[in-house]
Amino acid sequence: MKRLLLLSGPMASGKTSVSAALQKLHGFVPISSGSFLRAHLATRGEPLDRHNLQELGDSLDKATDFSWLIDSVAKPAIQARPDVENWLLDAVRKPRQVELFRLCFGNAVRHLHIIAPESVLQQRYTARGGSDLDEYNASVLHPNEQSARSLSGFADEVFDTYTYTPFQIADQILGIWEM
Repeated sequence: MKRLLLLSGPMASGKTSVSAALQKLHGFVPISSGSFLRAHLATRGEPLDRHNLQELGDSLDKATDFSWLIDSVAKPAIQARPDVENWLLDAVRKPRQVELFRLCFGNAVRHLHIIAPESVLQQRYTARGGSDLDEYNASVLHPNEQSARSLSGFADEVFDTYTYTPFQIADQILGIWEM
C-alpha cells in the first residue's frame, strides 16, 4: 500500500462524488464502511436507514475503542488486494478514528475533509432522496454527524465542493502526500 486517503465531511458534502473522481482519475480503490454497516444491520434484520447506521457505528466505536473500522473494514480489504497502491476510505466520522489510522498506517495516511455551505448541503440532501428538511435536520443533530462535521481541524486538506468540482479536488489529491 502506497496511499490511504481518509474522507470526512458532512452528509451531502460531496464525499461520494470526490470518491468517484479519485477512482476514475487516480485508480483509488474504495473501502466502504457504509457497506460493512449495512451488511451488519441486514444480518440483524434491522432497517438500513441513516439513524440505524449512525447508531451501529457509534456502538461499534464504543465496543472496540474505535478500532472496528481498521480491524473489520480497512485491514481485510487491504490484505485481500496487496497489488493496490491507492486506497480510499469513504467516511471517517470521529477524531479517534483518524488518530488510529495514522498510528496503524503511518505516513501512508492522509485525511481530506469535504465541506459545502449549509444551504447547499440541505439542497443536495433533499434533491437526492426526496427526503424532507425535517429528516435532514434530525440527522444533523445526531452526535455522529456533529463529530463528522468537526473533523476539518484534523484534516491535511479541506476542500469546498461548492467552490471546486470533484474532479478538480481529485486532481489535487496526490499533492497532499508531498506536504
